[in-house]
Amino acid sequence: MAIDLTLKESATREQRLGSITGYDGKLSDLTKQGCAGCLLNKGRRFQTVSSCSHTHTINQLSGLTGALVVDHGPIGCSGGQIFFTLNRNRLNPPPGVPPLEHSKIISTNLDESDTIFGAVEKLRQTVLAAYERHHPKEIFIVSSCVSAIIGDDIFSVAQELNEELDIPVIAAAGEGLRSKIWATGFDSYSHAVSKARFSPPTGERNPIINYSGFGPVGRQYVEPFFTRLGLQLNLLVGGSTQEDFHRATTAIASWGQCSSQSNYILSVLEQEYGVRYLQSHLPYGGIGFERFMRDLGKLIGKEDIVEEIIAEEKEKYKDQIDAIKARLKGKRAFIALGSGFAYEYSRLLWELGVEVQHAIGYHFDPVLDQNNLESEIAAATDVKELKLDFDTSINDGQEMETYLLVKEYNPDFLVSRGHEASAWSMLQGIPSLDTEIGFVIMGYRGLVEFGTTIVEVLDSKNFVEKLGARYVSPFTEAYEGLSPFSFYDEEAAI
Repeated sequence: MAIDLTLKESATREQRLGSITGYDGKLSDLTKQGCAGCLLNKGRRFQTVSSCSHTHTINQLSGLTGALVVDHGPIGCSGGQIFFTLNRNRLNPPPGVPPLEHSKIISTNLDESDTIFGAVEKLRQTVLAAYERHHPKEIFIVSSCVSAIIGDDIFSVAQELNEELDIPVIAAAGEGLRSKIWATGFDSYSHAVSKARFSPPTGERNPIINYSGFGPVGRQYVEPFFTRLGLQLNLLVGGSTQEDFHRATTAIASWGQCSSQSNYILSVLEQEYGVRYLQSHLPYGGIGFERFMRDLGKLIGKEDIVEEIIAEEKEKYKDQIDAIKARLKGKRAFIALGSGFAYEYSRLLWELGVEVQHAIGYHFDPVLDQNNLESEIAAATDVKELKLDFDTSINDGQEMETYLLVKEYNPDFLVSRGHEASAWSMLQGIPSLDTEIGFVIMGYRGLVEFGTTIVEVLDSKNFVEKLGARYVSPFTEAYEGLSPFSFYDEEAAI
């Protein structure tokens, strides 16, 4: 489905891509059904709380240098954003990169009176006050569930203020009730920022490769590869400027940290500006690095240099990888991650000789937005090229399902990031790794770093084992005996 930037808001992932949040079975069957266009979503009679697309719309927009976000909702909808600005600023930027600034998010603080009488004028005054106080380079107005339900037209307000002020004022549909998939928030961000910051290139295409992700951490590990290929790395991440986005349309190619965060914005670059989106092979671990670099080398006509880089990196880390594989022989792992990284990390574990018992993806996109029909989602590529297969399920952070699955499989360790899956494994005496994403796991160096972390965790599990021995379940005996997928409806839900 082509992306239409003339629309006020992006279509949800359920509408555009046929994305799902309910599945259990084999990875091979999941990808086969998705590619065939017959993947059905399983509904649930009981659900625990999940994440919200509103959160991810705001945190992505507020991370942009020079931007200010006005959240048109109750104060609680943006109150938790302090986590993202603190997390962003605790990281030391690499040499030559200016210090990151704190996020600027101002809430209209909707109350009961506003829900009855409307709050369009309150929104307008809030935007004007934010402009006078901070003088940002652009303002993004984000809708919430409350402002959407009462029918406040943030798009009209944004259009009026865009003409009145001397900076762009862009509206983003961020209400969480639009979609069950919280990654739709990344699409809302991408739709708004594409309209605000992308512009048609003038002149010839430049030797640039774009990267879209959360942040620049680990840039120093990968930039030398692209420099050697004669490419400049351009980042579309937290801290990126308007100039970075303008430059992106002149690039040769793009890739992103994962399909969840990066798919929409990089598909816009491919569809609207002809910037090739490299998606089928992501450069994580040794295998991913080799496949990605060969794709890139073929695209720019520098296959010989790519082969030199691969041979050097492979030789450089060979002994360390062999030592890690010997330490991890016979180990079994459980994965609970966002849809992109769940299946990237399954391949990394496979490279290290670890058996993946089960992988939870927090949603699944059977297809992506880009027009390049030769591309497949990365998980489907691994099934086809590596014959990679194991038990998998899709849940949007359904912790009760996760708890029962971890208990059923009883792995040697769990690989996760956010959404509290680690807590459920550690309570059962099972060590857990809070994984890295992005540049830091790229290539053979990243594979060594990941494998070393696993070894260290398994060598220091005394506390976790004692915690598990003393854990007393708060759940009833009947609940503890349930099947992990007993909450599914009998019939598939659209």
